[in-house]
Amino acid sequence: TTIALDAAHFAGIRRAIGLLFGIAHSESYRALVDLGVDPLRAHEPGTSGVMMGYDFHMTEAGPRLIEINTNAGGALLNGLRTAALCDPRALEGACSGLLSAEEMGARIVETFRGELRAVRGGDAVLGSVAIVDERPEEQFLHPEFELVRELLEGSGIRARIGDTEELVRTASGRIELRGMPVDLVYLRDTDFALETPRTASLRAAYLAGEVVVTPSPREHHLLADKRRLALFSSRESLERLGVASEDAAFLAEVVPETRLLGEMSFDEAWRTRKGWVFKPAASFGSRAVYRGDKISKRKLREIHPEEHYLAQRRIEPGAVQIAAEEGLQTMKFDVRAYAYRDQPLVLGARVYQGQVTNFRSPGGGFSAICVLPGSCEGGAG
Repeated sequence: TTIALDAAHFAGIRRAIGLLFGIAHSESYRALVDLGVDPLRAHEPGTSGVMMGYDFHMTEAGPRLIEINTNAGGALLNGLRTAALCDPRALEGACSGLLSAEEMGARIVETFRGELRAVRGGDAVLGSVAIVDERPEEQFLHPEFELVRELLEGSGIRARIGDTEELVRTASGRIELRGMPVDLVYLRDTDFALETPRTASLRAAYLAGEVVVTPSPREHHLLADKRRLALFSSRESLERLGVASEDAAFLAEVVPETRLLGEMSFDEAWRTRKGWVFKPAASFGSRAVYRGDKISKRKLREIHPEEHYLAQRRIEPGAVQIAAEEGLQTMKFDVRAYAYRDQPLVLGARVYQGQVTNFRSPGGGFSAICVLPGSCEGGAG
């Protein structure tokens, strides 16, 4: 299944990513979000984060940014696999800016090299990468870890998959994974702040500057902590940070209104619940996310005092028809833009049924995105 994306909607996605990256790296924004933050999140590693994921629901009025994620999965399983199965020349005239699998792969590898150079200097050569997660062989996206390893090794970079707890600091001030000295750690672990015992060695090496980590705790703190959406959705807050009025108005439209749940009374939250989605600031994979029209009064009362729960205006996802054994099925979809710094690299969709994104719906899963010809320029997979 290929989902068509209007060129103007892609232009909106690109503009939103560029603006948010610029804001996240401004002094005024960092001074605000760093108030009272712990040393790990405040640590500036010099990286920008590979495979940042910006998740959008598509509406008639344009894209709406639901959340931002570090270590977003699916870019290679979706975009790269799709490109490998489809010759872009065969779709000329129907899609805009398509890249071949080789071009897309080279672009992704270059983001890893760019992360090392950003920290170690322009002449630094990326020799080895550790792809780590908690029990990686048990992860749903383990096949993608293998694709990343193959892609890196095909570009002359040693790559090894391992459990985060297997990383070991050496006496010489380096970090190793099962005997392999590591230049860069591609962190797929969802311990975003490196707080658990399994990430202790990585945390120490990261703070000591002994290894480059991407995406780092800093990127999560600046962009992927869902509390940031409350700021990004507020025109007044953005303008106070020095964001141009036109750009602030654009982001306040693209990012649905988001509020800290604790700032609302329980009565207000319950009375207006059908218009909200309730989600924790550090959630991933739609865990502990509740649609307001489905939540019980008991559950809302349970999460309402939680300090880090948010209420976000509910935006219906797009709809697409999927050919299944039972005939055409109408399913939901969202669009994920995988980005590096201020530019989208790869686009993909996730097709599903139910309350939240999942990979259990028959006929659901990853889907290709085709940007229709229009005024947008540049490839995005």
